[in-house]
Amino acid sequence: MSYFLSFSGSQSKFSRAGYLLWNIGSLLERRQINFGAIHAVDLPQELSSDTRLIDQFVDETVAQIQFAKAILLVVPYVKEESLGLLQSLLSRLPTDTFRGKPIVLFVTGGAAGHVALIEQALQSSLLRLGVSAVAARVHLSSSDWIIIGNERPRLSRITEREIADALDLVIRGISTRKSTDYSLAEYAG
Repeated sequence: MSYFLSFSGSQSKFSRAGYLLWNIGSLLERRQINFGAIHAVDLPQELSSDTRLIDQFVDETVAQIQFAKAILLVVPYVKEESLGLLQSLLSRLPTDTFRGKPIVLFVTGGAAGHVALIEQALQSSLLRLGVSAVAARVHLSSSDWIIIGNERPRLSRITEREIADALDLVIRGISTRKSTDYSLAEYAG
């Protein structure tokens, strides 16, 4: 069974980004794909002389990345603060850690044009991690959410379809790559 791993740059696990992760997990479950989440906010703060907790967190994160077939980046757009936590985590990962894994970028908040700004701001980190291109991008604005009273926020059907399409694009790409690799190996042997 496939495994997708997300990285959330949100300052809170109980934000719209957190609800987005819940929705993505539900969509992937319907496709029989396991889903995990790394929250940048969980990265231990640097202590003056003891970096063991940080090293352990990074090592556990790298282990999860190795099993992942795709990486999902969830970034809340909050002007200057959008990438602080996520960039801090990404900067600690070894070079080429994401190599060969499709990346899907989800940006919550802001305007649709902010997706390109976020992607540009992430570019040097992604290149260092072995990513040459982002496979899919999804922007979620306030109008993409349905909020009724004290209920958990839900995504509109159109937005859920857009997210499903982005995930399906990556899933098809992974399946195609597997069948292509198999075919090439078959002819070589």
